[in-house]
Amino acid sequence: MTRQSMPPNRRFERPSEAPEPAEPTADPLPDRPSKGRISLEPKADRRPKRPKQGRAEPWLRRFQLLTGIIVVIGASVLVAWALHRYLRSSPRFAVKTVQVDGNDRRGAHQLAARGGIELGKNIFTVDEQIAAAGILSDPWIAEAEVNTELPGSVFIKVVEREAGALTTLGGQLYLVDTGGEVFKRLTEGDPNDLPVITGLDPEVASRDREGTKARLRRVLDLIADLEQVGVAKRYPIQEVNIEPDESLTVTIGTDGIALAFGPPPYRSKIQKAKRILGELRHRKVKPALIFVDNRAHPERVVVRMR
Repeated sequence: MTRQSMPPNRRFERPSEAPEPAEPTADPLPDRPSKGRISLEPKADRRPKRPKQGRAEPWLRRFQLLTGIIVVIGASVLVAWALHRYLRSSPRFAVKTVQVDGNDRRGAHQLAARGGIELGKNIFTVDEQIAAAGILSDPWIAEAEVNTELPGSVFIKVVEREAGALTTLGGQLYLVDTGGEVFKRLTEGDPNDLPVITGLDPEVASRDREGTKARLRRVLDLIADLEQVGVAKRYPIQEVNIEPDESLTVTIGTDGIALAFGPPPYRSKIQKAKRILGELRHRKVKPALIFVDNRAHPERVVVRMR
C-alpha cells in the first residue's frame, strides 16, 4: 500500500474543535437608565389622555354658566318681590298702637295726622323722617322724632315750644318762644296774657333773623330777672320797648309805670329799680317814669310823678 504524499511546504494540523457558543450574560445596564445615559426607547406617557375638545364646547359651557346665573337672579328677584308684597299687604304689619310723648298743647291724634300716621296703615309705609318733618310743620313743635317697631307700633316724641312773649311786626302780633324765636302769628286759642315787645323793624327782622333773635332773647332775660327778684310779681310786665340804640324801657303794673333801663348790662339796674319801687310804695307815691339808667351819675335815680 502506497503512502499518499502531502503537498509540500504545508503543515498538517489537526482541525481544532469549534468553540462552543458563549452563554448570554445579563445586561449590565438596569432597566432604568442611569445618570448620564440616553435611552433610545420612547418613554411611556403615564398621564391619562384627555379627550380632544371641539371648538364649540367652551362657548357651550359659558352659555350654560350664564344661563344658570340668570336663573338664580330671576329666582332671587321673584322671591324678593313676593316678600315685599307680603310685608306690605299682610294685616300682621298694620299699625295698631301710636304712642306720643312730650305733647301738652297738641293732642296725639293731631300729631299723628300731621305725620301721616293712621291706625290700620301698613307699618312699612311709614317713613320715619317724612313723618317727623310733617309733625314739625306744626309751629308749636320745636323737635320731633318718630320710631317704628314691628309688628305694628309707632312711637312719637316731641318737644313743644313755650311762648315767652308777644311782639309786634307790621301791625300784627306774633308769638316769641323762650329762645327768642318768632314762630307763629297770634291766632284764636293762643296765649295772649304775655308781655308785648315793641320797637322791632319788620324789614330788619326779616333780613337779620339771628340778630333779631339775639335782641329778643336779651329782652326775655330781662323779664326773667324781674320775675326772679319779685318785681314782676307785684308789678306785672306789660310791655318792653326796644329803642334804636338797643336801650330797653319796661312798662309795669296796672298803672303803667315806665322803667328806663337803658343799654345792658341790667343786673345792678334791676336791683336799683326794686329798691326804688319799694320806697315809693312805702311813701304811697305813684310814679310815671323811673330813669334807672343815669350815665352821668350812676348812683342817682330820676323819678317823674304823675
